[in-house]
Amino acid sequence: MRDFGQPYKSILLVDDDADDRDLFAEAVTFIDPTIRITTKRDGEELMDYLKVSTGYDLIFLDLNMPRKNGKECLVEIRANQRHAATPIIIYTTSLNPMDVEDTFAQGANFFLRKPNSFEELKDVLGYVLAGKLRNNEKKRETFVVNRNLKLV
Repeated sequence: MRDFGQPYKSILLVDDDADDRDLFAEAVTFIDPTIRITTKRDGEELMDYLKVSTGYDLIFLDLNMPRKNGKECLVEIRANQRHAATPIIIYTTSLNPMDVEDTFAQGANFFLRKPNSFEELKDVLGYVLAGKLRNNEKKRETFVVNRNLKLV
């Protein structure tokens, strides 16, 4: 598995909300214009893409999407040897305790609630993309990342 202590050069965002995808891409470009961003609209698009591609360092995965949701994708990704070690951050509006527990058990590396503002988004993505987020031992107590960039 890739060490979370390294900066990222290529990321994949899967989110059905076009505005969220655009804001995310804008924030990443503001942080580091050299990072390549690939976006997909839903889980079906993601899984089709993963059949032919491995060119990314990190996946940000929304949970609530049509056709195939994030939890279903997470299970499929972790079951596939080709992608099983890819770091995955759940990126969602949900803070439902069951979503947190399910995604932890299914192999996500972190759970990040979508920030409320563009400034917060830039702050948290800057922190993540600089390689400052670490949970290489995959501990439950460091799985959820709060808005103050602390693991809770």
